[in-house]
Formats: sequence, structure tokens, C-alpha cells
Amino acid sequence: MLLEGERLLREAGHQVSVLALAEPGGPDPCWPAPPAGRFAAVWSRPAAAAVHRLVDRFRPDVAHVHHVYEGLTLSVLDALHRRGVPVLLTLHDYRPVCPNYRLFRGGRPCQRCLRPALRPVEVVRLGCLEGPRARAVAAAAEVALAAGRRTYRQVARFVAPSAYLRDRVVAGGLPADRVTVLPNPVRPHQPRVVLPDPPRFAYVGRLVDEKGIDVLLAAAALLPAGIGVDVYGDGRLAARVRARVPAERLPVAVHGRIPPEQVPAALRRATAAVLPALWPENCPMSLLEAAACAVPAVASRVGGIPEIVADGVTGVLVPPGDPAALAAAMTGLADPVRSARLGTAARARVLAGHPPEGYLARLGELLAEAAGRPVPAARGTARH
Repeated sequence: MLLEGERLLREAGHQVSVLALAEPGGPDPCWPAPPAGRFAAVWSRPAAAAVHRLVDRFRPDVAHVHHVYEGLTLSVLDALHRRGVPVLLTLHDYRPVCPNYRLFRGGRPCQRCLRPALRPVEVVRLGCLEGPRARAVAAAAEVALAAGRRTYRQVARFVAPSAYLRDRVVAGGLPADRVTVLPNPVRPHQPRVVLPDPPRFAYVGRLVDEKGIDVLLAAAALLPAGIGVDVYGDGRLAARVRARVPAERLPVAVHGRIPPEQVPAALRRATAAVLPALWPENCPMSLLEAAACAVPAVASRVGGIPEIVADGVTGVLVPPGDPAALAAAMTGLADPVRSARLGTAARARVLAGHPPEGYLARLGELLAEAAGRPVPAARGTARH
């Protein structure tokens, strides 16, 4: 979303400068910031210094901040607050109220950290971050530091791409009057014309526990003969996925990660997109991209997904963690007439509800509100 938002702002004539980690596949930053330690960083002096240099030279009206955790760190927000630059913070997950960002622990939903007083204690006690225990301690320190420095309280506006995420972060302590729902935009893609024969389903995303990739493999074993699944993505479970497919003779092809520009074409080759998420997804772009290609979805009824997929109209919603229900829904959508009908409805719905021009107009209003005045075209917007 950082790259898409940057493009939209530039196309609208705004002057934009980007501060981001210099890493492969990231944006082309005008102000590359060195990483502070990718997995246990709480505070980054180099990132804060980069913010100060950017403000000195660029003099932004407002900063649109995205995901800064465990890289740039919250030092970015603190530096902007110190320099008097208003901040609009787009939330991509639950990090301000859940140190492991997912509201998900031990294979199931968890909302214990929505109680602010318990948050730093619970993250260490429960050990809900993968990797060394130092990560949990660092996360607890980040929570305490943010509370002590009133980091989130000083943010002018928050953007939540789903109503579900908004409700959770407000329950966790963010000010309700400053959290606005603004769904992610998606550009219209060339619609799918020919359906695959035999039927094939496409999963596009990270190969991790919370995405339900093991549920998908279990469902694949229950599919009628002739129905296949294409998996596009990479992640910490990639080796296990690749091992399970031949060992269990699953009708699954694992393609690995593909460039973003190839995703629409991969989706157009599918009967439907599938997202068997176990965690409360926010506003998953994989489902928006599929709908923009006139491809329906089979997805879990969790988080913000029901805000994107209308059950029985633009796709099918299933209970999370239920391979039999997932397989049954996929089998039902293998009907080409039904897949085409739901795909057409999905495209109409997403083009009406997630247009880039509508997103840009509302984002401009929120940026102006955060800045306390209209953003002058002659100046700019700093993005992080």
C-alpha cells in the first residue's frame, strides 16, 4: 500500500518524499534509512536522524506513516512529533494494541493484549512472538516506551482499512474520534474471460500458520478428482508445504513467490481465489486483486474479510480452520456458471467500493485534516 499510495499522490500532483528501509523489492526511497536491527529493535537513532534531515530539507506539511516496526521503529513517530510535523498513520495490522500484530497466538485468536495495562506483561508471559525470547522483551519495551512518550496519543489521524481493525484498535485504547475507516484501493484489471478446465484455485500470500496454509492442504486432500490448487508465495512454512505435497499426493502446485505485476495473470487462470485465514485479516489485497480480475473468492469468515466478500454473492465464506467446509465450498465454486456469476459480481462490487480515485480523494481530506489546513500543492507529503 505504501507504493500504491505514493503513486496515487504523485499522479495527483503532490510532492512526495519517501523515507524507507533500503532493501530489495522496497520503494525507491529519496531518503534511504539504515535498519536498526530487523527483529529486536525498539529505537533507531539512525532512523530518527534521517527523519530530522528529511524535515530540514523537505519541510513537509504532513507525514503519512505506514509500517515502521522492527526496522525504522517508533523513533520515526517520535522524531516527527518533536519537529511538529502532523502524522497520519495507516494501520496495516493490530500492532499498536497487539505486540505480535495478529491478535493470534498458539493457532487461535487472542485478544488478551487489548487491555493496555496488561499488554507489556502478557507479551513476555505468553511468549507470543516467534524467535528468541529477546523479541518478546523488546516488544514489551516498545509498548512501555510508546505509552511513556504518548507516541500514539500524539498521532493526528489513524487510517484503518477495515471496520473490524478500527473496532479492535479502539477497544485496545486508540482514540475513537481519530480512527477513520478507509478501505484499500485496487486498480481495475483485465477481467477473466475463460475459466480453467479442469477447475483450479489460486492461493496468493505468505506461507505461514496464520494464513491457514495447512488447512488449505488438508482441504486439497478432500477435493474431487480433477480439481487442483496453485500456491503462489513464500514464507517460513515453505519447506513443509513443498514436502507435504508429494508425500500426501495432493493436487497442489507450489510456484513460489511471483512479482506483484504477475499476480493478476495468475488469478485470471483460477476458478476462484482462496484464503483460509485463521487470524483476523484486515483488508487483504489478494482478495481485492482477485475481484478486480472478476475472480470470486473462497475465504474464512474472520476479521475484515466479510467486508470484502459478500457470502453467496461475490464468493463463499467458511468457518476458519475447517478443511471439510473449505473443500465443500471450493467444490461448489468449481461450477463454471456459478464461478462466472460470482466473479462478475465481485468485480462490480470492488470497482464501486475500492476505486483509486475515491481512495485518493478521501486520503487527501484526511491528510488535510491531520495537517490542520489544506495541503498546498507547492509543498508536500512525507511518507514512511
